[in-house]
Amino acid sequence: MDLYYHPLSRQSQKVLIALYEKQAHFYPHIIDLTDPYARREFQRIDSTGYLPTLRIESGEIIPDASVIIEYLDATVAQGTQLIPLTIEDALQVRLYDRLSDTRLDKVIDNWQSAQRKNLNNQLRIKQLENELLTTLDSFDRRLATNHWLCGDSFSLADCAAIPCLLTLETKFNLLDYEHLGRYWIQATLRGAVNQVQEEVALTLARQA
Repeated sequence: MDLYYHPLSRQSQKVLIALYEKQAHFYPHIIDLTDPYARREFQRIDSTGYLPTLRIESGEIIPDASVIIEYLDATVAQGTQLIPLTIEDALQVRLYDRLSDTRLDKVIDNWQSAQRKNLNNQLRIKQLENELLTTLDSFDRRLATNHWLCGDSFSLADCAAIPCLLTLETKFNLLDYEHLGRYWIQATLRGAVNQVQEEVALTLARQA
């Protein structure tokens, strides 16, 4: 398998966590979409030009982080079972995967974009920060009765939430939350998450 991704992309981090959890063998290809040449070369593989993308042995291209993880969980026998086998539990995991993508990841994108523009847009920035705080509060309440986001087992939902928390950990003081803080500590001690954190730190150091 070939993974086309960028270490600073949260959706790429989501897939990387899953790959490490599954102990899957893959060839990494870091793509810098801000480089016109790299973008053109990547579009020869996937015309949509979106990261992350997985190319499997048959040559088939699988886009979208959640779909990639669904494929990995269905085809890679070893490692962590990321989607529960029971229908009810699987639906909860997929629900919180979607919530992480829509209520955290997309809102973070809008928040960061508003900050970059900085066009006297403090009201909009504050609105987005309040949206993020509301979601973090709801996750904190959920984690009062769950070890991981959807129960006792690490899942697709955690793969989705953790990259968002990595972006927010300093600004929003995750350790101030009783249950979310505990969750964040145990997440960062997990091998797959630690590998992703190291790759992010290395990429940032290279860009400095």
